[in-house]
Amino acid sequence: MKNSYPIGIIPVNDSERITALARYRIFNTPGEPAFDSICKLAQTIFRMPITHVSFLDGTHEAVKASAGLPPMPLVDRGESLCALAVLSPEVTVIENALEEPLLDKHPAVHGGFGLRFYAGAPLITPDDYVIGTMCLVDREPRSLSLYEQQILRELATVVMDQVELRLANYQQSDVQEQTNARLQSILDTMAEGVGMIGLDGQLTYANEMAQKILGLAQDEIKSRTYHDPKWENLRVDGSALPEAEHPMAIMMATRQPVYDMEIGVQPPDKERFYISINAAPIFDADGELAGGIGTFMDVTRRRKLIMRQDEFISVVSHELKTPLTGLKGALQLLNRDPSESVRPKLLEQANRSINKITRLVEDLLNFSRTAEGQLRLNKTEFNLSELIQEAAAFLKLSAVYQLVLEGDEALRVEADRDRVEQVLINLFNNAFKYAPGSKDIGVRFEKTGSSVKISVSDHGPGISAEQQAHVFERYYQGERLQNTGLGLGLYISAEIIKRHGGQIGVISEPGAGSTFWFTLPLTPHL
Repeated sequence: MKNSYPIGIIPVNDSERITALARYRIFNTPGEPAFDSICKLAQTIFRMPITHVSFLDGTHEAVKASAGLPPMPLVDRGESLCALAVLSPEVTVIENALEEPLLDKHPAVHGGFGLRFYAGAPLITPDDYVIGTMCLVDREPRSLSLYEQQILRELATVVMDQVELRLANYQQSDVQEQTNARLQSILDTMAEGVGMIGLDGQLTYANEMAQKILGLAQDEIKSRTYHDPKWENLRVDGSALPEAEHPMAIMMATRQPVYDMEIGVQPPDKERFYISINAAPIFDADGELAGGIGTFMDVTRRRKLIMRQDEFISVVSHELKTPLTGLKGALQLLNRDPSESVRPKLLEQANRSINKITRLVEDLLNFSRTAEGQLRLNKTEFNLSELIQEAAAFLKLSAVYQLVLEGDEALRVEADRDRVEQVLINLFNNAFKYAPGSKDIGVRFEKTGSSVKISVSDHGPGISAEQQAHVFERYYQGERLQNTGLGLGLYISAEIIKRHGGQIGVISEPGAGSTFWFTLPLTPHL
C-alpha cells in the first residue's frame, strides 16, 4: 500500500479496528436507501455539493453512500482522506487543501478532481473503534463552525445507529436462518411425514419422510393437492373416501385438530398403502385460517397385520367350532344310551374331537409364548436320526408314506429335543396335507460347518415365490396353507429355530414340490 501522506496512517489498534468493521458485514456492499437519505440530508443541511459515507478496511476505502458523486470504485487507503479521519475521534476539518502540508502530494487535491474542502466525522463503534467517516466535500475552500461540526458528529452517530440496526437485522436473520436450519434438520430426521397445505388444499411443503412415503420429490409434491384425483383415497375397508371425510378436509372445515385417522391411498401406478394422519389448522396474525399442517406415518404393515389378525380370529373360531360341534353331537348321542355297537364309535368321535381341540389350544399357547418372548428352551444332547424317526412314528407316516432318510445316523445336536420334534412334526404334517398323492417324504440331514441342516421334501403343488416370502410370518395364510388348522405351525417353528440360533427357509417351485429346511448348532465337541 502506497502512502500519499508524510505521516503514518495506520493506528496502533488497526487490527482490532478491522475486526470490528468485519463484524458489521458492510464493507464494499451495495448501496442502501437509509444511508443515501442521510447523505442527502447532510447535503441539504450544510449546502454542500458532495457528501458521502465511507468505511475503511486494511487496504481500501469503500464509499457506501453518497450525494453529488457518481458510483465510486474502491480507493487505495494511502490516497484516502478517510484514512486521516480515522486517526482521531474528533471531526477532521481541512478548510483549504492547497494550504494543508499533509496534502502536498494528494492526487484528489492536485489532480483533476480539485478537492479544496474536506470535513470527516468518525463513525465510532460502541467499543470505540473508528471504522469509517461521514464526509463533507467541496471544490471550493470553506469553513465549518463548531456548531456545524457538532451537527456533523450527530449525523455520524445517526449513521452508526443505522449500521447497528443493520447488524441487528442481520443477526436476527442469522438467528432465523439457524432456527430454520434446525427446524429443517428436525423435520428431515422425523420418522413421520410432515406436509403443509394452503387454503386451496395445495401442498406447499413436504419433509423427506413425506417424500419417501408418498414416493414423490419435493417439486412433484408441490404440484398436487391432498385430494388429487390421480390418487384415490380410501377408507380402511377399501371403499372410496369422499373428499369431505379426508382428515385434512375435516380439519379445514372445523378449524380443529384431527388425530390418528387412517386412510388408504391408491396411487395410479403403485401398490396401495395406508397412512395414519394427524392434522392441525394454521392461522395468520389476524386469526384467520391460512392453511394446515399434517403429520402422517405409513401404517401399511400394521393395517395388514390387523387384517391378518381378523382373518386369524375367524379361522380360530371356525377351527374350534368344528370339533366342538362333533364333540357335542357325540355326547348328545351317548346321552341317549345308544346300542353297544354304536357306543365305541361315538366315544372314538368324541376322543378325536377332544384331541383336535387339545392340539388347537396347544398351538395357541405356543403362539402366545412365542409372541411374548416366553418360549423357554431345555437343551440336551441327542441323536438327530432317532428323533426324526420318532416324530415320523408319532404321526404314523409309515402307514401311508415311505420315509426316505439320508444322512449320518450318528449326528448329534444340542437343542431342546421336544421343541425340535415339534418343528419336525409340523413339517411332516405339512408334507402329509399338501402332498397327499406322494408316496414318499424325503428327509436329509447333513453337516454344514458348525451346524447341521435338516431338510424335509415333498412332491406337492409347490409354493409361489410371493408366498415363500411370507410363509413364516405371524397370521400369514397363503393359498397352500389354507387347509386346516390355525396356520401357526410355520411361524412357531421359525421362532423355535431362531431361539436356537439357527435358520429356517423353504425352496419351492409351483408344480415341483417343496423343501423346508432348518439348521441347528452341532454338539460343540463334534
